[in-house]
Amino acid sequence: MKKFAFTLVAGFGLFAGTSVAFADEQTHVVEPGDTLSSLAATYQTTIDDILSLNDSIEDPNLIFDGETLLIFSDGQPVDRTTTSSSTTEPTETQSQTAEENTAAATNSQTQSSTPGAGSGVLNPVDGINYYNGVRESYYSQKVLPGGGLSIPGRHVASDGTIRDTDGYIVVASDNQAKGSTGQSSLGAYKVYDTGVGHSGIDVYTNW
Repeated sequence: MKKFAFTLVAGFGLFAGTSVAFADEQTHVVEPGDTLSSLAATYQTTIDDILSLNDSIEDPNLIFDGETLLIFSDGQPVDRTTTSSSTTEPTETQSQTAEENTAAATNSQTQSSTPGAGSGVLNPVDGINYYNGVRESYYSQKVLPGGGLSIPGRHVASDGTIRDTDGYIVVASDNQAKGSTGQSSLGAYKVYDTGVGHSGIDVYTNW
């Protein structure tokens, strides 16, 4: 269950079955699996607005468990729907806002699938890392070569990760379909194998 912190000022109004409270500020405590796009959709705001309120976020694709983020500030209204027996159709403005939030979330996911440098947190010394709530471990070709995989353009990148012709890091995953992509702490990856034994990913390396 997500944790919410509210500071409410006096005064509220009722309109079309919805009570609108004005908040001095609203925060969210980051939990495993949270992303800026999911928070923007949950709170009906945008990734850019959250970033503008949180100077501590250096990488939009990297937020940390336990970190408290400011979602709303300066008396912005927070809609909370009350129980009503009548059903009302969303207004044109509400529909546009929902579409914009969906587009922002989709755009963020697309950007995270593009190969990039990442933060480089996973390393051979620690062996295990958690990135946005996903457990990362590594699978060294020096010990277990994994030569049976068909990887177009397979090569060792400068950071020691095994990559394909498009620059995606080769990983194994038990809960993601082969060919799917995602973002790890070392950059964008593509799933080529299974047999990890946990819900995270094994990053193929030459460490």
